[in-house]
Order: sequence, then structure tokens, then C-alpha cells
Amino acid sequence: MFQTFQITPKHAIHTAAVEYNRTEEMHDYLSKLGLNLNHLQNIKNLKRRAEWLFIREIMIKNMPKGEDIIYDEHRKPRFKNSSNYLSISHSNERVALSINEERETGIDLQFITDKILRIRDKFLNDAELKRTNNNSLELTCHWCIKEALFKIYGKKDAFLRENFEIVDFNFKNNFGMAKGLTRIGSFQSEHKMELRKLGDYMMAYNVNY
Repeated sequence: MFQTFQITPKHAIHTAAVEYNRTEEMHDYLSKLGLNLNHLQNIKNLKRRAEWLFIREIMIKNMPKGEDIIYDEHRKPRFKNSSNYLSISHSNERVALSINEERETGIDLQFITDKILRIRDKFLNDAELKRTNNNSLELTCHWCIKEALFKIYGKKDAFLRENFEIVDFNFKNNFGMAKGLTRIGSFQSEHKMELRKLGDYMMAYNVNY
């Protein structure tokens, strides 16, 4: 049902195309396991409901019985019972979950489209604009890295262009690496990032060991 990338023995990424035709089946399955499904009442879009359920089905099949996903005051997801770290992404009928037993994790999945050419000035700083090729693949790489960094930081007082920077970027043969820098007030962090092209999608995540 889903594809797993074992980044390290303690860090795994699970990704899959959403099975929209299984909404009722997923609902019944998760309900029997005791997951709190009350939030579904607030999701009116049927596709978004299926994605919400699908994410939890992947989670429950990779975590101990009784686990659930909850959110902090910044809407950052975490596990209800486990101390493992969690990050979630979804784009154009596909989802990805990053689960790390020891360290904060951030992941972003993005469908590759030329639409990103129109917004490059909004998320790249001047130095990044000068060195980045004006093509949808490379721009999507940068977008995904910055979104993953944003999720690691986990608060809303940050902007992709101003507070996150990408250096040492390299992408070749559907795989890439880069260094991601976060600077917000007195807060600073640095993360080693990896990229994987999965068909028409780009996926970025941190690999701090």
C-alpha cells in the first residue's frame, strides 16, 4: 500500500498515493481501533477527509497499538503517546509521513508543476535567485527544503524567503543534498537535507544524525 524509505535504523519515511475509494473502509478500521475521529466533522471536502484518514492508517500500521496524532498550539503534529517525532506532508493525491525515534524531523512533498515559476521571488532570497536555474524541478527542490525546515521549526512567526536559506545545493539522478539554515530572531539551526524525486513528485527531509 505504501512505500517506505529507511533513512537510518531510527528514521523512516512512508509515502503513498491516497486511496480515495476506501474512505468508508478506513473510517471503520480506525474507529474500531479507537482513534479519535471527531475532527472529521470539521472537514467538509471529501478528498481532504480521505487524506486525513489515510495518513492515520499509515501511522497506525507503523506505530504501536493505541497511538494517535494530535497537534500543538501551532498545528504541528505529534504523537499522542510516543516520544517519537513526526512530520506530515501531502500534495496532489499523495501523502508522506516522516517518523524519527530520536530527533526532530521535517518533510515536504510537492507535485512538480510549472506554476512554481510564478512565485520564485516569494520564497527565494537574492542569493538563491542568482544561482538557481529557472526550471520547475530545481525550484521545487528549494521549495520543499524550505517547507521541511519550516516544519522542523514548527511555529508561525517565520517566512520562507526571509528566515530559511539553502546552501551547498546539489541535485543529480533523482537525488539531492543541501544544507538548510534557519534564522529567526536569536534562534538559529542548521540541517542536512536530502531530496528524492518520486515520479512527478519531489520530497525533501532532514537527515541530522
